[in-house]
Amino acid sequence: MALPGIPGMSEGAEKKPKYGGRLVVGERFAPPGLDPHRNQLFPEYQAYLLMYNALTIMGPLPEVGMHPDLAKSWEVSSDGREYIFTLRENVKFHHGKELDSGDVKYSFDRVMNPETRAPKRFAFQWVDSVNVVDKYHIKFKLKEPFGPFLTTLTIMDCPIIPAGSRPTGTKPVPGTGPFVFKSYVPNETYEVTRFDQYWEIDEKTGMRLPYLKEVYVKKIVDETIRWTALRTGDVDYIQVPPFMIALQESKKPTPGVVVVNPPPVGSTWVYLNCSKPPFDKKEVRQALAHALNKDAILKGAMWGFGETTNNQPFLSRSRYYVPVKDREVDLPKARQLLAAAGYPKGFKTEFFEYPYNKYTDPAQVAIGQLKEVGIEATMKMLDRAAWTVEMIKGNYSISLSGDSERLDPDDAFFMRLHSGEIGKNNWSRYSNKEMDELLQKGRTTWKWEDRAPIYKKVVELIKEDLPIIYLMKTVNHTAHRDYVKGHDFGAATWFGYYGGGIKKTWLDK
Repeated sequence: MALPGIPGMSEGAEKKPKYGGRLVVGERFAPPGLDPHRNQLFPEYQAYLLMYNALTIMGPLPEVGMHPDLAKSWEVSSDGREYIFTLRENVKFHHGKELDSGDVKYSFDRVMNPETRAPKRFAFQWVDSVNVVDKYHIKFKLKEPFGPFLTTLTIMDCPIIPAGSRPTGTKPVPGTGPFVFKSYVPNETYEVTRFDQYWEIDEKTGMRLPYLKEVYVKKIVDETIRWTALRTGDVDYIQVPPFMIALQESKKPTPGVVVVNPPPVGSTWVYLNCSKPPFDKKEVRQALAHALNKDAILKGAMWGFGETTNNQPFLSRSRYYVPVKDREVDLPKARQLLAAAGYPKGFKTEFFEYPYNKYTDPAQVAIGQLKEVGIEATMKMLDRAAWTVEMIKGNYSISLSGDSERLDPDDAFFMRLHSGEIGKNNWSRYSNKEMDELLQKGRTTWKWEDRAPIYKKVVELIKEDLPIIYLMKTVNHTAHRDYVKGHDFGAATWFGYYGGGIKKTWLDK
């Protein structure tokens, strides 16, 4: 929906879409590499949703779920250990080859091969084999039942590429997505063009997708410059920070600009380095949980756009939400815990961030709150690539960051909290045998009614140990010129999701 006083989604949405046109997008980040199995951060997901497909796809809001993509259907054995996927027929790669089950097998084998060094390899550790049944059928055998298996088959884990292809990271291999790769400057820009043989048809219009002829994405780091570029028409579409909406658009909307205010997605949290003093002591981490006022952080940093979260990255309306009472804001309790940990006068620390208002603004509010209990915090910033390297190495004390929308508790918790992921995805460097056992049990239990009690214990242990302090889910506002039609916000990414995205966007000019 649109903000009060601001135009809603494009007027005249019932018009028949037009083919053609070039959409220029201003983004905060740009991909450092485009190997679809090795480069797996959010900026890359955005690009992959334009160029590739996967077996399944998530979306749309507000009920984010799993849907068929290249797999049009699947069957699951009674014991949950065998999945047979039926592929769509007559799907073409950008170089003309028809997709078949051999391409799917090759893609998963590549991700699961340790030599590939795919960051999402952990998601498939329970896969025993991937075998071709025939041209349009592929069989996965699992070592044990794996409850969240379908959620691991999206572009976030395994885009499908042609068998035998060798991605380099600088020039993507062909995909089956709505757009074809044209050009790329690492960390700066990329451009794609319409794939005339794309398989998907718009159910509402009966027209073959996509509508746009070209999409050009460029990195514009500065929020004000990016916003100005949209207002002047230099770009057609951007993500816009909430402070600009609150201060500018709610008072005097810009003519010709549409601002979209979707439901909150993704998650924002505080990483605490459990391997490094003072955060190696549980009492210190608990003290921070009592000192941080989530409501005040949401209001002060995000202008109230979003919702606070409770020991987990799921909101109460999610089927995966676990009702475990949060720690209350209690400054005397925080001081008491600090004293018990050997820090009666507090200590000095440093928030380690990269320049991004979504995280640096909440970190500034948190710094002010921690000062109330004697913790003097400052902020150190590096560019995102360098920040990521140092976080993986554990060269930090505290960091406010987050992640995109997760479709299953395993996807949300395993990579962040399992000790086997230290040095890869477990940036808190948290190690707890009980947590490891719970996470293993949760992912190898098939039915949700049996998994729910396991994840209740996981959330209770998070509340006790606090390797991560979950803060909130925020709103990722987007804005576009009013001639940009047919686009809405679908899930954690706005470039593509089930039933929508840039593949359905068109220009009314």
